[in-house]
Order: sequence, then C-alpha cells, then structure tokens
Amino acid sequence: MSASDRRRLADQPLDFTVTAEERLADGFRPLDRLFVSHASLDGTRRFEGVRREVLRAREAAIILPYDPNTDEIVIIRQFRIGAALKTPNAAALELPAGLLDGDEKPAVAAVRELREETGLEALATAPIFSVLTSPGLCDEVAHYFMCIVDTRGLPLVAGLADEHEDIIPIAAPAQALIAAMDEGFIANNLMVTALNWFDRKGRPVARMLSDSIETPA
Repeated sequence: MSASDRRRLADQPLDFTVTAEERLADGFRPLDRLFVSHASLDGTRRFEGVRREVLRAREAAIILPYDPNTDEIVIIRQFRIGAALKTPNAAALELPAGLLDGDEKPAVAAVRELREETGLEALATAPIFSVLTSPGLCDEVAHYFMCIVDTRGLPLVAGLADEHEDIIPIAAPAQALIAAMDEGFIANNLMVTALNWFDRKGRPVARMLSDSIETPA
C-alpha cells in the first residue's frame, strides 16, 4: 500500500500473525498476553515478537432510546466501579447497554437490555453504527441501536436483582442532555459518542423509524 493510500480517512488492513498466546487471568473479562508479528505501515519491514496484553470481551449492544413525541432520550444512572475509582461520581449516567448472551444477535440483545434496564419496550429498532470501545486495551465491539420508545411507561427503578443492578431510568430532554455533555457533566464515552451522533443525525433517523411503526386499525 502506497504512502498516499495510508493517508486515506478510513481504517485499513495490515498483515499480522499471532505467534504465541498465553492466558494470564480468567474472569468476567479474561486477560491474555499475545506475541504478534506485523508488517510496518510503509511495507518495508516487519516487526517481530511484539508483546501485547488484551482483555477479551463479548460483543455489546448500546441502546439510544428516543421518544420523538417528547424529544426525550432515556438514560440510566447506576454504580460503576471505574467511575468510583477514578472520579468523585460513582453514580454515573450512561445509556442502557449490555453484552450479547451466547449466539444472541445484537438487535435482540438491544431490545432485551432496553427492557431489563429501563422497563420499556422498543416500538422500533434500527442499527446506527459500531465501534471498538478501547482497541489498545480490549477486543470489545459495541453495536449501537436507536430504539423508539414511549417514555410514559418509564418506571422509577429498573434492573435485574440477580445481577445486583440498582438502576434509575431517566427521561432526559435531548437538548438538555447534549448541553450537559458539552459542559463536561457526563464522562461515559459510550454516551458521549452516541449524543454527538444524535445531535447531527438522530432526529431524521427517528422520524424514519417512527414512520415504520404500524398503528392499530
């Protein structure tokens, strides 16, 4: 690949080989040590014996629940250990989300997690984009979905007791939520990513999704 090709604004392939792999720790997200051989970006040489540690993670579904009738985005508040350890705000705001179970499809997981974490049903669902959540640290891929919801059915609390979930769902006015993000009151990267997308593209997508909902005769 030429030098000019490498400057194209898109992720690109690169030849690599995992030459050795070692499990360092098991757990909810196992930790592996890999030794990798990969080509240089200019294609003139090869890097050998490169050591990298990686957390293994299942794919995840991230839900952007939106009520077009009230212009509200449903978010949740719950305890997060990372926020507790690194910020004063252990009761963090985020979007409903969760890992896929077994061979569960991302869209099915999105609808399930929406129900478990907000008590709401998806009236319509559409994929919007996917991201690598932290490619220098883990192999997790997060699939984002917009779900059209009716916030009139939002409960005061939600979450699964057997997963020790203690969740407060919140119907947030979309512009107020975006302003809170802009003012630095929200630290969750997955929600910041989604809100920036929503601010540019969300309402037109929501209108198309809403038009697809069949109304009772």
